[in-house]
Parts: sequence; structure tokens; C-alpha cells
Amino acid sequence: MQTIEIQKGVRVGFEDLLNGVSGMDTSVLEKLMDTVGQILAGRKNPSPVEREKELLERIETVVPAFVRERYKRLHMKLQKGKISEAEHQELLQIVAFMEEMAVVRLHLMAELAALRQVSLKTVAEQLRKKRYGHAKA
Repeated sequence: MQTIEIQKGVRVGFEDLLNGVSGMDTSVLEKLMDTVGQILAGRKNPSPVEREKELLERIETVVPAFVRERYKRLHMKLQKGKISEAEHQELLQIVAFMEEMAVVRLHLMAELAALRQVSLKTVAEQLRKKRYGHAKA
């Protein structure tokens, strides 16, 4: 049976993945299907415009929103000194995951830079402008 590596050292069976997907809200499932469709289309016919669109989407979503939100909640508890040991361990796992995803994001940004034929620094500045509406000093 084929397995899918979710993150380093965490593997899920194909059937388990399908069972998990079947329990998703419809809107989340639709977004997942759109993303999977884009990935598949990119593999079959990778036009530069489509690849750039895919890279931009992946750069922005490399750390899922629910992970970022959980990090914020746990970090706030840590700052207030009101975090349990179990929550602290979860926070450490999330930080490790986010560090790994930062590397993935960097690789995606490097690919985007190569596609646009600009430097990685230029791509970082472009993404910052897009996110914040202006350049940071």
C-alpha cells in the first residue's frame, strides 16, 4: 500500500488519507481539489504562467492557516506563562515543522526567482510588497 509523507517521519496510508479527506468540510475539500488539480495540470503541461501561479499559491500556503493559528494561540499562552507541558511540547513540534516549511518556502521562492529571471532578494521584496502593500525598510 502506498503511503504519503505528511512531514518528515510522519507517513499516512492512502486509505487513511482518503478517509480523512472524506470528513472535510465541502469548501475545504473544494480548495484541496483545486490545488491538487493545479499540481496535476502543472505536471502534465507546465506553462511558465501556470507554474508561477502554482508557486505563488504554495509559497503563501506552505504553512497551513490552522497551524499558524494554533502557533499564535500557544505562543500567546507561553508569553503569559499559562501553557501546560503538553501544549509546550505541541508548540515545540509546531516550531520545528514551521522551520522545515521555511526551507521548503525558500526553495519555492528560488524556483520562482529562476522562472522570473530575477534574484531571490527581488522575489522576497515582491512578495513582501504584495502581502503588505508596500516595501519594508
